[in-house]
Amino acid sequence: MLLRVNRNCPWNQCLFCPVYKGKKFSARSVSEIKGDIDALRRVGDLLGKVSWEVGLTGRIKKEAIEALIRNYPEVYGAYPLNVTPPQWLALQTLYNMGNWLAHGARRVFLQDANALFMKPGDLIEVLHYLKKSFPSIDTITCYARSKTGERRSAEELRELKDCGLSWCFVGIESGCDDALDYMKKGAKKKDHIAGGHRILDAGISMAAFVMPGLAGNDRVLSRKHIQETAAVLNEIKPTEVRVRSLTVLESAPLYPKWESGEFSAPTEDQMVEELRSLFNGITFDCTLETLQMTNVFTVKGPLASKREFLLGKIDRYQALPPLERARFLLDRYLYEGYLAFIQYCGKEDARLQALIEEARMSLEEQSDDAPKKVERAIFAIKSKGIP
Repeated sequence: MLLRVNRNCPWNQCLFCPVYKGKKFSARSVSEIKGDIDALRRVGDLLGKVSWEVGLTGRIKKEAIEALIRNYPEVYGAYPLNVTPPQWLALQTLYNMGNWLAHGARRVFLQDANALFMKPGDLIEVLHYLKKSFPSIDTITCYARSKTGERRSAEELRELKDCGLSWCFVGIESGCDDALDYMKKGAKKKDHIAGGHRILDAGISMAAFVMPGLAGNDRVLSRKHIQETAAVLNEIKPTEVRVRSLTVLESAPLYPKWESGEFSAPTEDQMVEELRSLFNGITFDCTLETLQMTNVFTVKGPLASKREFLLGKIDRYQALPPLERARFLLDRYLYEGYLAFIQYCGKEDARLQALIEEARMSLEEQSDDAPKKVERAIFAIKSKGIP
């Protein structure tokens, strides 16, 4: 279940991030949030009641949802033929709630960015009310900034943990101050370490997000970025490390800097090498997750058991001749779901189609410039969005 405790992002300056740009941050009041929880509770109670009426003995299935829609046409409309925009929103909430209840009503994510920014006393009150309203909840997660974690007292964080806050997802991105400063992350290496320790010491699990490619195509800065990122992770020892390789999105402030030549984007080969260095540089065990499709290789599991598996895949990739590496990369982004996502979002345009066709033809002809053309096509695909 997604529960919005604030609107947008209180920092909202990171160059690589397009989310919330042009939107103003605002905190939601405790009474507003409690109102949402009450509304969800009412929907849940109605679904449970209808489930018994249709013979499902309390189980939440499609039949119960459809019966509830029929019982309240003023709320949900005459689905699917005659539905107003507000009724579509009510239907979306109903289906989301039904799905959540059907899966045990266990997990909640607090939105938007940096829910930890909320006043600790207010957040504690919300968590108490949430757990009282839905006793089945066993996992509550949120995004958090390192500096916010650093600013919270040990007592505040421990009380949040005691009230049910299970995980904080923290965007470390890099341990290199040069890269962090350029990207306007608003935090430095010392902030990441201090905030990470504060969160973990309270007993809250932490997933640290890191970003190969963040230092661009500067090879010296790239090595420093990965070395210092690994060093920061080794110092913090987060529960989980999540890898999200850099994508220069058209909708992000970084894109005009790339267009002007101020920022030189890393190649796919460079980001693969950064992955190798990162995996070799981490000296503690944790869960490693690289499932986002911006990464060439995806895996999830204990680093101790997955490290050699991943390094072996990287070895085999790097041993390929340049044309075969280019073919592997193009096939990945064309046929493993990335392009399909772009097409689904309606973002495939004539320029992108031309770049893809040019890359395909260059591979068929085994042209010397095929790797460069493939690189341009992949960059254009990824710049449209992230699955």
